[in-house]
Amino acid sequence: MKISDLKFEQIQSYDPLHSKSNYLGMRKEWVARNEWGNAVAFGDTKVECIEDARRYCRIQNEKNEV
Repeated sequence: MKISDLKFEQIQSYDPLHSKSNYLGMRKEWVARNEWGNAVAFGDTKVECIEDARRYCRIQNEKNEV
């Protein structure tokens, strides 16, 4: 699995108690989805999401080697 196999998108969720929420209580975060549409990596910024996606890809590649 490669990072290019994942789709990155920005989502908004309602979390009024989170420190990064705006005045309406909405916060933005990034999610990476696999080919089936399952969310596999998350991050407050796109950079954090890409780092998490790299870890996910590394783990999946290790599982497939065994």
